[in-house]
Amino acid sequence: MATPRSAELPPQLDRRPEAKAFQIDELLPRVQEGKIRVPPFQRALRWEDSDRLDFFDSIYRGYPIGTLLFWQRQAPAARLSLGKLNIDAPARSDALWVVDGQQRITTLAETLLGRLASDERAMYFDLKETKFVYTKARQETVESELPRLPMAVVLDSNQLLEWLFAHPKLGPAQRALALDVGKRIREYQMPCYIVETSDEQVLRTIFHRTNRSGRPLEEHEVFNALFGSLSQNQPSDLRHVAQRTSEMGFGPLTEGDVLSALLAVKGLPLDRDFTDALHRDEVPAALRATEAALRETIVFLRRDAGFAHVELLPYTLPIVVLSKFFHEFPTPRDRSRLLLRRWLWRGALGARLTGATVGMRQHLACIRKDDEEGSVQRLLALAGTAPAEDIHHLDSFDFARARSKLQCCALASLGPRDLMSGELLDVTALFSAPGEEKVPTVLRGRLAESERASGLANRILHPRLSTRELIRAITTTSDERTLASHAISGESRAALRAGDAARFLARREVVLCQTVHRYFQRQGEWNADDSPSLSSMIVSED
Repeated sequence: MATPRSAELPPQLDRRPEAKAFQIDELLPRVQEGKIRVPPFQRALRWEDSDRLDFFDSIYRGYPIGTLLFWQRQAPAARLSLGKLNIDAPARSDALWVVDGQQRITTLAETLLGRLASDERAMYFDLKETKFVYTKARQETVESELPRLPMAVVLDSNQLLEWLFAHPKLGPAQRALALDVGKRIREYQMPCYIVETSDEQVLRTIFHRTNRSGRPLEEHEVFNALFGSLSQNQPSDLRHVAQRTSEMGFGPLTEGDVLSALLAVKGLPLDRDFTDALHRDEVPAALRATEAALRETIVFLRRDAGFAHVELLPYTLPIVVLSKFFHEFPTPRDRSRLLLRRWLWRGALGARLTGATVGMRQHLACIRKDDEEGSVQRLLALAGTAPAEDIHHLDSFDFARARSKLQCCALASLGPRDLMSGELLDVTALFSAPGEEKVPTVLRGRLAESERASGLANRILHPRLSTRELIRAITTTSDERTLASHAISGESRAALRAGDAARFLARREVVLCQTVHRYFQRQGEWNADDSPSLSSMIVSED
């Protein structure tokens, strides 16, 4: 993506940036008093522990760590968050907003201004190995023969001396090393530029050019940097839209999906540089329109199409296409909603919604302003007339694949119940719960040696239990309705009671094949009449 250009050249600065250097013990008090702030358009923190350790090692060794860039302007009173550190800052006219250097300043503040807690990890300097490490205070007390120097005490020389006095067993060499570490960190000079301008676009241009060199940003991060708002207007950026829509209980949309939806709502191509095509003044309205369209899309996906959670959606293309549709037609006819449902399911079952650039462009082109019925009919024409050949194959379950997600929808359609209590399960809550295995495996280890053990027959929509607990629950429950809600027949349960894992999977697979086939036929409605409704035909003739 090229640097953003407009019809006019970007304005020049009235004053050259002020070049100066802050010692770390001068910089962090400015953070504490709320003079230095991180604007909301900055990207989320990405550094790992190894990055932070290398950063402090570079400071200790006197290596260059890059130049900070600040924007001097007024700031309201606010509660500031820098990583885990929270600061109540008053309003001021001379705040320094971080344009470049967020990761470095946040790491310094979290590490040097944080308070030691026995159950939280913190950074220490190992006086024996002469290196920086992360550990918990409790572990440090118990495990370390030679006390490690906590970084939380080195910013204040008096605190450092108190720490040294509290550890009389340290030898002269270790004491000298601890003092040297503190001195090197406190007195390290961080170069910076301070820009004074009332033109926010100048700073965004500088941010864009600075951050597009080196490690590239994601497209949604570029959008938030260039068009995110410092004001309290809602929503202020893509991240905020994603957060607000996640509150609907459908699961979190990615900021990338939100950006694609916004471009679709604006009628802009998804595969080209958007920085030229978007004007800053129109972005707040575009964000509001995108959020409204996404909300309608989520309602449709859950209520009309039957997808309980975004994790069950096999492709992301429908999110983008439906966003454009509901932007153009916020209150479509019931007939249109029914036909859209058929388009979605037929396209998913036929593997025609993969989201490739050409496919996305074709689907978006179907939606035309003031032509609701025509838009729906054009989408239906792209959905195909038959499902993919392998869509009913129950082998090789992989929840990352579209086929397995669709088969999980069939499992959800049975209304799964808790094997212990018999109560209906909240499928949305199951997929919202943390953990990598969204659809737990029933049989593991030597019980899973059957060829069907890798397929759908060995998966269950249920809160995670151990293999022993699952087997006990299945074999001891007397509630046939609960077992049927997991496609477990009496014959399957009898096989498991007898210790025949292979037969249990084989008999359950028979039931699942019938369940999946019937569910896909019902959802695709392949032989249904897709013609426009009578009322819409009369309207079009008039």
